[in-house]
Amino acid sequence: MTHFNYYKLGGSLEYQHPTYVVRQADADIYQGLINGNLCYVFNSRQMGKSSLRVHITKQLKEQGIKCASIDLTRIGSHVTPLEWYGGFVSELLRCFGLSKKVNFGAWWRQHEFLPPKQRLSELIDNVILTEISGKIIIFIDEVDSILGIDFKDDFFAFIRACYNQRADNPEYQRLTFCLLGVATPSNLVNDKNRTPFNIGKAIELTGFQLSEVAVLIRGLEGIVARPKAIIAEVLKWTGGQPFLTQKLCQLICISQNSFPAEREGECVAQLVQTQIIENWEAQDEPEHLRTIRDRLTQNAENQTGRLLGLYQQILNQGEIPADDSPEQTQLRLTGLIVKQQGKLRIYNQIYAKIFNQQWLDKVVLNIRPYSQSLNAWVASKFQDESRLLRGKTLQDARIWAADKGLSDLDRKFLDASQELEKRDVQKRLQVEAEASRILAEANEVLLVANHKAKRRIKMGGIVLIISLVAAMVAGIWANMVVKDIQLERIKSLTISSNGLLNSNRELDALVAALKAAIQSKSVTLADPNTKEEVRLALQRAVYKVRERNRLEGHNDVVRSVNFSPDGQNIVTASEDNTVRLWSFDGREIKKILVPNHIFTSVMFSPDSKMLAVITTNNTAKIWGIDGQEISTLKGQNNEQFISNICFSPAGKIVAVPIQDNTVKLWNIKGQEIQTLKGHNDSVWSVSCSPDNKTIVTADRGGVIKIWHIDGREIKTFKASEQSIFGVSFSPDGKAIATAGGDTAVKLWNLEGKEIKTLGKHDNYVISVSFSPEGKIVASTSADKTVKLWSVNGRELKTLQGHNDAVFSASFSPDGKTIASASADTTVKLWHIGDREPKTFIGHHDSLWSVSFSPDGKIIASAGDDKTIKLWSIDGQELATIKADSEDWNRIWSLNFSPNGQIIATANSDKAIKLWNLNGKNIRTFKAHNNEVTEVNFSPNGQTLVSASYDGTVKLWDINGQELRTLEADAGKVYSASFSPNGQTIVSAHHDGTIKLWNIQGENLKTFKAHKSYVTNVRFSPDGQIIASASQDKTIKIWSLDGKELKTLKGHNTGVTKLSFSPDGKILASASTDDTIRLWRVADGQELKTIYGHGYAFWNISFSPDGNKIVSVSDDALVELWDAETLDFDQLIVRGCSWLHDYLKNNPSVEETDKHICDRIHIPTPSL
Repeated sequence: MTHFNYYKLGGSLEYQHPTYVVRQADADIYQGLINGNLCYVFNSRQMGKSSLRVHITKQLKEQGIKCASIDLTRIGSHVTPLEWYGGFVSELLRCFGLSKKVNFGAWWRQHEFLPPKQRLSELIDNVILTEISGKIIIFIDEVDSILGIDFKDDFFAFIRACYNQRADNPEYQRLTFCLLGVATPSNLVNDKNRTPFNIGKAIELTGFQLSEVAVLIRGLEGIVARPKAIIAEVLKWTGGQPFLTQKLCQLICISQNSFPAEREGECVAQLVQTQIIENWEAQDEPEHLRTIRDRLTQNAENQTGRLLGLYQQILNQGEIPADDSPEQTQLRLTGLIVKQQGKLRIYNQIYAKIFNQQWLDKVVLNIRPYSQSLNAWVASKFQDESRLLRGKTLQDARIWAADKGLSDLDRKFLDASQELEKRDVQKRLQVEAEASRILAEANEVLLVANHKAKRRIKMGGIVLIISLVAAMVAGIWANMVVKDIQLERIKSLTISSNGLLNSNRELDALVAALKAAIQSKSVTLADPNTKEEVRLALQRAVYKVRERNRLEGHNDVVRSVNFSPDGQNIVTASEDNTVRLWSFDGREIKKILVPNHIFTSVMFSPDSKMLAVITTNNTAKIWGIDGQEISTLKGQNNEQFISNICFSPAGKIVAVPIQDNTVKLWNIKGQEIQTLKGHNDSVWSVSCSPDNKTIVTADRGGVIKIWHIDGREIKTFKASEQSIFGVSFSPDGKAIATAGGDTAVKLWNLEGKEIKTLGKHDNYVISVSFSPEGKIVASTSADKTVKLWSVNGRELKTLQGHNDAVFSASFSPDGKTIASASADTTVKLWHIGDREPKTFIGHHDSLWSVSFSPDGKIIASAGDDKTIKLWSIDGQELATIKADSEDWNRIWSLNFSPNGQIIATANSDKAIKLWNLNGKNIRTFKAHNNEVTEVNFSPNGQTLVSASYDGTVKLWDINGQELRTLEADAGKVYSASFSPNGQTIVSAHHDGTIKLWNIQGENLKTFKAHKSYVTNVRFSPDGQIIASASQDKTIKIWSLDGKELKTLKGHNTGVTKLSFSPDGKILASASTDDTIRLWRVADGQELKTIYGHGYAFWNISFSPDGNKIVSVSDDALVELWDAETLDFDQLIVRGCSWLHDYLKNNPSVEETDKHICDRIHIPTPSL
């Protein structure tokens, strides 16, 4: 082997390649797999993952272990699930040498009745584990190549299921997996309704160390004077990055430089500069640096701005603390950054030289539309206001930046621009006042001129005319100036409201929208487009707002908030040395200042007459509601301590964590009753049971202990490998909720058995609390959000708006309001009661179909979880209809018969099924050759029409007899339904057309409808028009002769389903953009936008009375929404009613804004 090809660049190193460097990861992965652990090697590109796989596979095979290595890029990612799983099964058979023994084609066809994933399970069970004895290891490389396909959650959930099978099937103890790629475990299963990928052993793949690289030194022998010294210099530049190290060694081999002794550093530095850094994009072969660049600047998750902002911090500071946040993890996966000793640093000197400040400025310039202005502002040390943005440029920038996740510097710049804009508006108001003054003076001139005219009509006719003309011109000019300024201000407020709403600043958005709306009513020259933009901005703000009020006054982190049990007051504790008492409507009643006391927790006594607080300087105090101290209790002596305190429900005992890992029980007079000993770490959270008999404690080591009130330890269990920051008893005392440093929210029974993992935040969870009735859990997190969960594990809402970690959340006694306390110094009050939607929880997978019974008393829903559920209108589950066989998969469509006694379903197994309300499958129709996408009854209930992916529409009688087939010859058919008189059928097709048929099967008309496939089509209740929805994001209204009457635009992604109101005046549309929109049919005006919570809406239906809309979505929830629509004046009244307490009591509201609703009549009681 020549020196030139001794080193290898790119691709995997074959087994026993002379430059393969054995690292700690080799031993870790070998031992882990030998022990049967599922292992994963997730790292940036070109770190040697595939080479590691090659060498470990060979070693394992030498030990007699059967191994298969599958590179997922061989299968591809632009394929159907059937094709992909087929490719995976084929690769497994090939890799295990079973292709001759098992004919793939024949085997695959024999199992075609099974879904693709189940075929893979069948292969594992009945082929792999049967034909192969001993240990089996399946290596799956390049897992990141399938992270974008929509069924990857199923695949990785399958791997987790195989691992979990070990408990039930000993055969699976022989099987394990090793995953490799550029990913994180959280990337593998994104669906929040599924158990995350929380198994396996992470293998850390680090850069080369000097003590490991003897094989690299060998390649330089005979070429340089001191090979080891050269390698040491190489590693100084590369940081041990495998690809760069190999490349630099090869460059040394072919260099003309002799690399004399004692000059190694100088020579290597020169080589790096000329051969790698200079003109690096052209010299980057094989590609390496460009890969890092692209992963940083072309991030698929729209996090480029956030990553660049994070990188800017590291570039400026040299290093930052590592917190394993999603952004930090994403940045590390680019390969540019490495984690060392708990810090994030730039991986090596080469990266630092290339991806320097100059490069970063250039990249940021390309993504920021305002980069030059920002840089100039920063260069002026934030003083040059001429560099700030104004007017439409500012609002466009805010809207652009809303979803970019940009840095704090961007936010500071935009906020400063917004503040300047406010001052400019004030100046414009002054100009307006001046213009009004000129107008008044002009009117005065007219009066004076008229008076003079009467006295001097004979003497000054010419002078009079000149005066009158001048006055009139001045008056007209002044009036135009006033109108233009008012119109500009209205437009600015409208744009600002939309931008604020996108940034989750709900109250500010509603204030801006109301100001624009109220002002627009007084501007007679406002053009129709401006008025419509104002109306839409107000409509969106009114219907989206959840924040009801904001408590502002603290000037440091707010650590705790609680409602009084009588619901009259709120108490907050802060690091600003104060505890504050507030009225429910947001007025600050009392401030208790104790110098040098950082308050971490506060709560009311059960009778609402006392407060218990705990601080970080070794004290807990009991105060009267007037702030008078009743007693002082000795607490934990640790200024970094995070703790809370609890009153027993009877109000006689206070539990306080103290020093030495114990908890003391005191009476309210400060007398010690009991000491709870047993924890080995600091106790960070306590909760008292509702029955006054038990206390639960949680510590920094993740241990939970349950105690009897007399001090006896009842139960101990390990809840997490990381800290438990919060713990809470359920109202019935039968369950415990925990908030963990592992980002998880969990429920436990009193025996220490995990009931359920409710879900995860994007950062560690700080607190948990139950709603008064015990059906909802609220969790707060360092990810700046509050999440609401049903106790059976559904995420109900995510409340966003805080700008920093949220430390505490508390339900009001009636359960209608949540207060959240944050490090951003504010407390927000969120209204969650008596607001839509009503949520029906019971399904366990995506839902695709929903329908009201004709009498409006029952809702039926179905989807991917093999059940049809029947619900009462108030959300009670009436019945569950379960699948008859294993081959029942997705239910695409579901509808009641006109008499309400039968339910028809369209299924992905090519069948149509009829069910009675008792759950009996009355009959099954089979004639389609592919999935049936929709089925509908005729108005008389005697005929059904079905649409299918096989390209046909079929008519059936109620007994299952196929009447006729309508051959569309237009690709897949997504929708088909009857006209109200039952004489015409309309169908929606993959080629973008709509077809009309008579019931004899004749095609009456075909018209090209959309630019993409038509997802749904419906007749209006009077049968005079047709509405169609498409993947092209639009809805179109048609006459029966195919004339396009209107195009409704507003959705940001494909429209999935439509539903007319019973009177035909309103059309509802659902979309994958997480919204439902209501449109007025007469003029196409958008009346209302209903916002979901991050998941696609797949189906909707109006209730028979037109008052409600039911929806189903990808998160397995059935939700019932109010179909109420408000006109412009009603929206103003609703908005003013909502803001009443905020405008009246918040000290940060500008004085002029406090009075925006003064002339608006708000009926009582307020909504």
